Amino acid sequence: MVTNVVVGIPAYNEGQTIADVVKRALPHATCVVVVDDGSVDATSAEALRAGAIVIRHEQNGGKGVAVATLFQYAIDADADVLVLLDGDGQHDPTEIPNVVKPCLMGDADMVVGSRFHRASTSYTPRIRRLGQHAFNQLTALASGVPCSDSQSGFRAFNRRAFCAMRLSEASFSIESEMQFECRVRQLRLGEAPINCSYALPPKRNVLVHGVIVLSRLATMALQHRTLSQVPAKPLPATPRSLVSNDVLLEGGGLEPVLVMATGD
Repeated sequence: MVTNVVVGIPAYNEGQTIADVVKRALPHATCVVVVDDGSVDATSAEALRAGAIVIRHEQNGGKGVAVATLFQYAIDADADVLVLLDGDGQHDPTEIPNVVKPCLMGDADMVVGSRFHRASTSYTPRIRRLGQHAFNQLTALASGVPCSDSQSGFRAFNRRAFCAMRLSEASFSIESEMQFECRVRQLRLGEAPINCSYALPPKRNVLVHGVIVLSRLATMALQHRTLSQVPAKPLPATPRSLVSNDVLLEGGGLEPVLVMATGD
């Protein structure tokens, strides 16, 4: 039986790296979908030329908003598995089969590609490693679900997982929210070893990024564990337009059209 694997890439100003990521992911997917979250560079054009389906948000809404769009696309496309990876070149798309495997084998509903898995040979800079370990402990304590790489953007979801999850975080705290959702929706979390490249400098201040995630983590802990509140519905629809050969309609359906030229 052919498995419908959708690879989704949330991207914001990744024009320099997105084409390479798309090309390397295509052999391992039914299709590669890039959500251009309001980029001001050539992200959409480069992704389209590389062979991706591109959905463009008219304004930058945050990584969580882009991920929510990819979840909806996977639902509408009847995907069996949705794979998420970042568009900045840190993740190795050739590792997609290893991350997907536990979902296909029925061993997990969500699989986190972990840089800190015992079988991983990835080198993570010391300051990042210390910060990641701290977030791992805090997220596990708050959500009740342990994970050795709580902030990893390289993940796979079976259909049960991406249909059940209700995402409400708009920022990079979306990965932490998924651990809370695993507990609330009774989803099985698995891990697979991955490697990660830090050849390019970080695009955002690591300290500021950490403070934002920590703040949202504290809010989620209060809502889920203390107040017992969980998201009832996903993030609201974001204005978007299609730049590729499938249009994701605001009503949720798919409509084939001719490939359109982009103005990026």
